Amino acid sequence: MRKYIHLSILFTTIASFLLTSCREEDDGIVEFSVEKSGSSVLVDPEGGTEYLQVVSPIEWTVTSNKPWVSVSPANGIGNTKCSVFVDSTLENGVREAELRFVTMAGDQLFVAVVQGGFDKQIALGDSVKTIPSSTNSITDRYVKAEVSANVNFKLQVVDSLGAPVTWLVPKQMEIRPNLDRGSRLRTTTIQFDWKINSDTLDRVAYVNFLPLDAADQLCQSAVLTITQEAAPVITDDRAGDSLAVVSIMNRLQIMSPWDVAENMQHWANVTLWEATDKDLPDPKAVGRVRSAKFMMCNTKESIPQEVRYLKYIETLNVYSNVNTMFLNIELGSDICGLKHLKHLQIGAFGLVSLPDDFYKLGKTLETLDLNSNNFPEIPAALTKENFPRLKSLNILACRRWTVYDLRKRGDYDDRDGIGMHFNTADNDGLRRLLLWDTLEELRLSNNYIEGELPTFVTIVDGDTIVDAGVPVWTADDVVGNDTLQNLVGYPKILPRTEMLSLNLNFFTGDAPDWLLYHPRLLDWFPESLIFMQKENGLDSEGKLVKFDNEPANYEYYYDFFPGYREKYEIKEERDE
Repeated sequence: MRKYIHLSILFTTIASFLLTSCREEDDGIVEFSVEKSGSSVLVDPEGGTEYLQVVSPIEWTVTSNKPWVSVSPANGIGNTKCSVFVDSTLENGVREAELRFVTMAGDQLFVAVVQGGFDKQIALGDSVKTIPSSTNSITDRYVKAEVSANVNFKLQVVDSLGAPVTWLVPKQMEIRPNLDRGSRLRTTTIQFDWKINSDTLDRVAYVNFLPLDAADQLCQSAVLTITQEAAPVITDDRAGDSLAVVSIMNRLQIMSPWDVAENMQHWANVTLWEATDKDLPDPKAVGRVRSAKFMMCNTKESIPQEVRYLKYIETLNVYSNVNTMFLNIELGSDICGLKHLKHLQIGAFGLVSLPDDFYKLGKTLETLDLNSNNFPEIPAALTKENFPRLKSLNILACRRWTVYDLRKRGDYDDRDGIGMHFNTADNDGLRRLLLWDTLEELRLSNNYIEGELPTFVTIVDGDTIVDAGVPVWTADDVVGNDTLQNLVGYPKILPRTEMLSLNLNFFTGDAPDWLLYHPRLLDWFPESLIFMQKENGLDSEGKLVKFDNEPANYEYYYDFFPGYREKYEIKEERDE
C-alpha cells in the first residue's frame, strides 16, 4: 500500500512540474525583473504617479521605506504594471525613498525614488503693469500684484537709475507668506498705492522682490515694472482753462456738477474775464477763468494740481467737504503759483496745514477764508509780513468735535484731536493776529482757544507800561477828534478792523483795556461776538469760561468816548 502512495506523490510532483513548465513557456516568464531596478525613478516636487513593470514567475511583494511613496498593487505574479504614487514635497532639498521587491523564493530587487525639491523662488503673475496718470477718487489709486513665493521677501521700489521712488508706495515693505507647509509656493496679493502724475511724460517704477534672508538664492530674479501714464497736456489758453476746471470738478467729486457740454461762459459757478473789466490783469486774460466755485465736495486730498493752470484766476472758492472731522488734508503747493489770486476760500474742507510756500500768495491776496477746517493752531504762515495786502482773515469754527469740558479733550486724541486748541499763555498765535494792524476783518469765533486775551501791557511798580514793539495811540491819531482824546497812550490794536469775532471760545480772566476801550468796540456787537464764550464751557483747569469783567452796560464807554452816546444809543435810551 505504501508503494502506491509513493508513486502517487511522484506522479503528482511530475505533473505539477510539467504544468508549471508549460505555463512558463506559454507566458514567456523565465526570471524575476523590475523595471528600473538598480536605478532611480525621478519625480518633480509636485509629486505624481510613475509606473513600473514587474515580471515574476512566482508571487512577489513590494514595500517602501518612506511614507510619502506607495505602490499599487503591492503584490502579484506574472507580468504586472505597478503605479508608484509620490506625494508632493514640502522641502527645498532632494529626498529619496527605496522600493524593495521580494519574491516568495527570497529574490530581491530595489528601485530608488528620487524627488527634487522646490527651488527658492518668487514668481509674478504679471511682470508688467500700466496705471493711469490720475483718478477722480483717492480710493481708486492703487494697483495690485499677485506674487507666489516660498521665501520671505522684501520690496525695493526704484527708478531706472536705482533711486528710490516716492510716487508708488507698497502697503507692506516686507512680506512673509504662510510657509507652514514648507517650501510650497504661496500666493500673496500686494497692493501699491500711487500718486497723481502731473508731468506730461510717462514715468516708470521697478519693484524688485528680494529675499529677506540673504542666504536664500533665488532660481531667477523677480522684477515688476509699473508704468504710469503722462498727465494730459493743459495748454495756456482758454481751452486749457476749461480742461483744468473740469479736471478739478471731477477730482473733487462735487455733488452737483454743472453741465460742461455748453460753452464755458455759461458754466455755473465760473466767470470769465471780459475786455471791459477795469482790473483786467492782462489783455491775454480775456475769455480766461476769472473766478471758480466748487461746492459740496467728496475728497480726501488737497486742491487738485490742475488749479495751477488757472493762470489768471482772481477768486477761488472751495467749500464743504464730506466728513471733515475725520480728515487731515495738507494743502499742496500747486495753488501757491497763482499770481493774480485776490480772494481765496477753502472752508470746511479738512485742512490741517498750509504749505511752506503759502506766503507766495501774499503779493496779491486780499481776503482769506479758512473757516471750519482742522488746524490744531493758527498757521504760522499767517502774518502781516507775509500778507501785507490782506484785509479779511477768517479762521472760525476749526473744530472736529463738540467739547464743553477741555479736561476731557484726551478722549479725542485717538481721533486726531479736537481742532484748534491752544492756550494763550504758551502760544503767541493770537497775539500775532491781534497786532496785524492792516486787517479790516478778523474772525476767530467757535474755536478752542483758552487762557486770557493778551493785554500788551506790563504793570511795573503800579505803572502800566506798553510792551516793547506794540504801537500806541498818539495825539496825531486823534487830532481833530475830541471823542478819541482819551485813547492816547493805549495799545493800538486792530485800528482798522471793522469786524472782530472772538466768541464761543474758552477765554477766562479780564478783558484787557485795549478791548474795553477800543474805538470800534460797539461796531463789533460785543455782547454776542466778543464777550459770549462757550456756554457752560470749562477750560483745561475746570474753570468756567467767561470774562470776569464783562461790562453790564456801556456807561463807562460813553464816559470815555462822550461823542459815541449819540452815535450808538437810540433816542429813547438817551431820553431815559
